[in-house]
Amino acid sequence: MFFILSKILAFMLSPHLHSVFCLLFAGLFSAIRAKRLAKMAVILAVILPVFYSWTFIGNAFVRPLESHAPVPVAAQIDKAAGIIVLGGFTGSPVVSQARKEAQLGSAGERFLKAIELARLYPDKPVWFSGFSSYIHPKGWSEDKITKELIRKLGLNVDRFSFEAKSQNTAQNARFMLDKARPQAGQSWVLVTSASHMKRALASFEAAGWSNLIPYPVDFQTTPDSQWGAFSPGKGFSLIKTALHEHIGYLAYWLTGRI
Repeated sequence: MFFILSKILAFMLSPHLHSVFCLLFAGLFSAIRAKRLAKMAVILAVILPVFYSWTFIGNAFVRPLESHAPVPVAAQIDKAAGIIVLGGFTGSPVVSQARKEAQLGSAGERFLKAIELARLYPDKPVWFSGFSSYIHPKGWSEDKITKELIRKLGLNVDRFSFEAKSQNTAQNARFMLDKARPQAGQSWVLVTSASHMKRALASFEAAGWSNLIPYPVDFQTTPDSQWGAFSPGKGFSLIKTALHEHIGYLAYWLTGRI
């Protein structure tokens, strides 16, 4: 039930729909003769797209998430027992199946970092965690796409391990604990997008993991505040990321998942 509700909430939070919701409320307010509220809703419907398009706004909300954990140094990774890479980096599962071509999505740096670490640390196990983020999965699963990508690079798939059941971050944490069975005192590297790291770390710690070494990748902001630019595509993307992670963290906290 939580998984379904989280997808509904994610849809409602999409910044591309906020102006539509404002106009719907404007119509409702007009129907009940609340003209002042209707006027405010229309004004908000016009202002929000401009507000979201200024990347300074999205950066201000995403930057704290991406600054939650620093990139680890080599000495930290040297001591780790293994590496966990969270899914969510593959492209469309339906298109991948239809075209018979594995695809990377916008978070593809997670996969690239996994390959890099696998080459630098050939003796450490590298786990990919994730099955699908869809309510009704269709097409190739994340693990199948990942395996195809690895083969395309000419690497041995057996070098990597896969947890292929999880559909969200809380499940990533629980299922990986059962799969990897970390020993007391061991440290493991956790690779995911920088904006997602705060919720990922909290989820893994709540599931029973300890001594995690966060390895954030896929940064979208600079460390320091900047004025940004007017870019609807980038601005809306940043707002979507910020809402997804901040509201997602709150939802996980309210439901005892962190």
